[in-house]
Amino acid sequence: MIYFVVNPAAGSGKPKKAIPIIERVLNEHNMKPDVDYSFIYTEAPGDFARVSGLIDYNIAEAVVCVGGDGTIQEYVGLAANKNVNFCVIPAGSGNDLILSMPITMPEGVKTVFDFPDFEKKIVFFTEKIIKNEVECVDAVLINGKDYFLNIGGTGIDIQVLKDALPIKKFLGGGAYFISLIKNVFTYKPMKMTLTVDGESETGEFVIVAICNGCYYGGNMKVCPPAIINDGLITLCKIKKMPKLKVIAMFPKVKPGKHAGLKEVSFVNCSSVKLEFDGKKTINLDGNLVDFESPLTFEIMRGAIRYII
Repeated sequence: MIYFVVNPAAGSGKPKKAIPIIERVLNEHNMKPDVDYSFIYTEAPGDFARVSGLIDYNIAEAVVCVGGDGTIQEYVGLAANKNVNFCVIPAGSGNDLILSMPITMPEGVKTVFDFPDFEKKIVFFTEKIIKNEVECVDAVLINGKDYFLNIGGTGIDIQVLKDALPIKKFLGGGAYFISLIKNVFTYKPMKMTLTVDGESETGEFVIVAICNGCYYGGNMKVCPPAIINDGLITLCKIKKMPKLKVIAMFPKVKPGKHAGLKEVSFVNCSSVKLEFDGKKTINLDGNLVDFESPLTFEIMRGAIRYII
C-alpha cells in the first residue's frame, strides 16, 4: 500500500489539484484505490499522531507527501528508521528539498522549478513512485524527538520572513526587501554557544543553519558543501558583520557566493547543540517553531529510504 499524505492547505491549494493527476497515473498502471494506494488528508498543523494512526505498517510500502517542504518536515517521521519508503510529490509553495536529492530530471528540465507546467511535474514524480527506485538519505533528529530532511536554522533571515509576511499581500516579493532593510538596522546578532561534536564556541551570529541539504527560501544556496547522503550535518555559521555588509551578503546567498566571506564558515559534524537565552524561533524546512535552550541536532545516517 502506498499512503499519500496530502496537505490541502499547502501551496494555495495545489496539492488538491494534484490528486486527480496522481490518480490518473496510478490507474493507468492498474493500481486500485484502497488496495494499492490511499490518500490521507491532513487537517491542521500538529496532525502527526492522527495521520500516523491511519497507516498500517504491516502493508505499507511507501509514504508519499503531497505538498511543500513544511509538509515534508511534519511527516517525514512517518518513515524515518522504518521499513517503508518515502517520497515527495512537490506541490507546495516551497520545494527546496528536491534540489538536494539525487534525482535525475527529465530532459530539458534543470530543477524542480523548471517544469513547463504543473501537470507534467506531478506526472513525472508519480511515475517515479511507481518505478520505486530507492536510495538511502540522511535525516536530522531534533531534541531526540522530531525530524527534518533539509535545513533548520535561526537568525536575521527568520526575522526578515516574520516581518515580511504581514505586508506580503500588499507588496508581493518587495516585502522581503523592505523587511531586510529594516532588520539590517534593528536586528541584533544572536549571542549563542555552539557545541559541535563536543567542542564549544561562544560568539555573536547573524545566521546559524544546521544543514542536511543545500537550499532554502526558494532556491537560495545557503550551504553549498552540504550533501544529503554523506552521514554528516553541515553547520553554516555566519558571524556578526557590519550592517552594510549584511545587505551586500543577501544577494550572494542565492548562488552560494556568500561562502567566500570571512564571516561565513561551514563545519561537517555529527551533532550540534545550541545554547541561548530565552526562546529562539527555528525555521524547520519552512515551519517556524519556538524552542527553549538547549537545542540539539543529531544526524541519522541513512534513516530515510527515499524514492528517487
